[in-house]
Amino acid sequence: MIAYLSQGDLTQASAYGELAVEQAPTPVDKACADSALAWVWCRIGEAQRGVETLAQVATTLQGAGFVWGETFTALMLGEGYWLAGEYDRARQTLEALLDPAEQHGMRLSLASAHRFLGEIALTPNPAQREAPLAAPHFERSIAILQQIGAENELALTYAGYGRLHQQHGDLAQARAYLTRALAIFERLGTLREPDRIRQLLALQESMG
Repeated sequence: MIAYLSQGDLTQASAYGELAVEQAPTPVDKACADSALAWVWCRIGEAQRGVETLAQVATTLQGAGFVWGETFTALMLGEGYWLAGEYDRARQTLEALLDPAEQHGMRLSLASAHRFLGEIALTPNPAQREAPLAAPHFERSIAILQQIGAENELALTYAGYGRLHQQHGDLAQARAYLTRALAIFERLGTLREPDRIRQLLALQESMG
């Protein structure tokens, strides 16, 4: 399911997520399946529904000693809050998982959390984008992802960093990062994202 979610095939991700919930053999498996399906809901436009389930799972996992599950659920919940427009909650949730993720070597989760924090810094109010806060998060995410070779996530971060440069008038840097992102997405066969990048590049052309 997560492979389909990463690829952007949300229909297949949803179908396999529902199957995982139905066939989960233990309560722990059920909690993991519920959170994964809720993550899909967040990305298909049902973020509030997804957040409610993820928050329940996060509460269940607190204090259980399952650090990986607790941290990864927090990552999904942070993204869900962001997609639901609850930016303060998203920021607080993601910032809280940075230290545990670093301490336990969860580098992909750490990089993803920094990417989401960069996106959140750009999202709430276009007139008050927090560029100084966004850039370090994107840069930290890029450094980690380059080390571990997580290319799809790296392309997402390149895209966010490219939009940051584009929004602040650095069109050469924006094109460089957006072009890198597009090349990775096309090579990996990622759905949806290439079209978004092409639109951003076309917008840049219109900006001169």
